[in-house]
Amino acid sequence: MKNRVIDDHVLETFVAQKYHWKSLNHDQQMAMAVELMRHRYMERKLYNFIESVIEDKQAWHKYRDLLVKEVSKL
Repeated sequence: MKNRVIDDHVLETFVAQKYHWKSLNHDQQMAMAVELMRHRYMERKLYNFIESVIEDKQAWHKYRDLLVKEVSKL
């Protein structure tokens, strides 16, 4: 399936409920559904990436704190 993006004006008018979903042709409905699925997929990937970065940072801070405690014992 080709990567067709719905025009922003059409999308904004649709979301403002000035269009009913039945007023969009089949190709527009399908393009909106495909675009939404792609965005949802990428959003999940982005949140997973952000979460892993945060977890790594927290692990690094804990490791650093442990090292400081060990050095202070010497």
